[in-house]
Parts: sequence; C-alpha cells; structure tokens
Amino acid sequence: MKYVITGATGHLGEKVTEELLELVPKEQVVLGVRDPEKAAVFREQNVSTAKMDYYSFDEQVSTFQGADVVLYIPSITHPSEQRIKEFQTSVEAAEQAGVKQFMFIGFTADHWNNPFHMSPFFGYAVRRIAMSPMAGTIIRNGVYADPLISYTEELVRTKRLPYPAGRGAISFISRRDLARAIAAAAAAPERHGGVYTLTGIQAYTMDELCELLSNITGERIRYEPMGVQEFARTYDDGSGFGSVNASLYEAASMGLMGEVTSDVERLTGKPPEMLRSYLERHLL
Repeated sequence: MKYVITGATGHLGEKVTEELLELVPKEQVVLGVRDPEKAAVFREQNVSTAKMDYYSFDEQVSTFQGADVVLYIPSITHPSEQRIKEFQTSVEAAEQAGVKQFMFIGFTADHWNNPFHMSPFFGYAVRRIAMSPMAGTIIRNGVYADPLISYTEELVRTKRLPYPAGRGAISFISRRDLARAIAAAAAAPERHGGVYTLTGIQAYTMDELCELLSNITGERIRYEPMGVQEFARTYDDGSGFGSVNASLYEAASMGLMGEVTSDVERLTGKPPEMLRSYLERHLL
C-alpha cells in the first residue's frame, strides 16, 4: 500500500502523519508538502516527502502516482471559492494519477443551511468526490478543542466568554483524537468507503463551557455573547477571518454544531478524551 498525506506539516496533518506511522510501515507513506523544509523531522526518520502545492496540477500528479490511499487535508485558505479551486485541482490530479481511494478530511459544518463561511467548500467537496471514478471516504471532523487552550488566557482576563453561539452547543474534540481516528480509518481497507463523523462524546452549551472553564481555572467566567457582526469586527486580524469564526458560532446558535457520535471509538477502540480532562492537562 502507498499512502499520500497532503498538508502533512499542518497542525492536524502532522498529527495524522505521526499516528499513521504507528500503524503502517514508513516506507508506505509519502508526505505531500508545500515546503519540504517544514517536514525535516519526518525526513530524519526516513519518511519520503514530495513538494506539492495545491495549485500545481503537475506536482500533485507526480506525488499521487501509484497511491492506493490519498488522505486529503485541505488548506486553511479562505474564502470558500479559493479552497474549491485548490480542491478541484487536487481531485483532477488524483484522478489522472489513478488513485484508488481518496479520503477527504472535512468538517461537520457541511449542511445545506449552515451559515459557516467555509460550508460551501465542504458541501462541494463531498459531492465532487461522489461523481469521481475514485472510491471515496468522508471524514467529518468536529470542532477543534485545541484553540481553547490559547483562548482561555483572554477569557480569564476579561471574565467573559463572548462567542455568539446563543443556546447552541458545540462538540469539541482534540486534533490528536481526530488524528488517531483518521489514521485508523486510512490503515484499514475494510473501513474505506464510509462516512465518519468524529466528535467529542458530549456537546457543550456556552453556559456549560463557562462553568467548566471556571471550575478548572478558579476564575469566574460568564457567558456574555457579542452579536455576530460585533464579534467578527472585534476578532478580525485584517484577513477577514473574524467573519469566518463568527459564522461558525452563528451555525452553533442554529443547533448545527452539537452533533455527537461514537465513530472515534468505533474506529480506534477507544473513546475520545473528555473535554474536562483535555483542558485540565493543558491548563493546570
């Protein structure tokens, strides 16, 4: 078997690579990366790397040649239209290279009525795979728990959680748990072809998240949400990403981000870490 992981040096891609290397021989893994220098730690382990830009059809055809499984981890490019262009180039390159199994690492915000600004991309991607001659596997990732660690300092300082999620709940899961499940799905051919929704084992309303963070930090944090537009302006870094984040919380307010499944345990034999445990490990 030959596995190709795209975006292999990103926050999620690096963890997926580490987990897959625990399950299959390193000789079977190729890392497709925009900047090979960022993959130095894996090259030191004699893992093959290939320069591969999402916009380069030729580089991707070369990287995908002979691949049994491509684990496609999208870039963080926005808006959706740009990411769709990247994806279209990648899919066409994979088809040209004769890839057998295309595993798309997506997101749970893929509903037709989801206001999340990247939802059009996730909706398009799964439908494009459906029309491809390649076999496909769809991974629907839940919301990353990891950013909560860096956000908590501000929440403690302001004593306020401002996310405009209303009464909606969010099911958080760590990138490490996602990577374990993704690698397990990739390494087992009998699991190919499915749709897996990877979430935490509990969804939290923002009031519940405040209570959890207050108990862990010892500082009282209240839920005082901003409006969607106010949040977008306040947390924009000039790139427009403030609006993207705000739209995710808007989706949560509509009840679209609280999905909970047992797919992580089904794939790995072990449930994902509880959010409380995860936060305590990193905050205390």
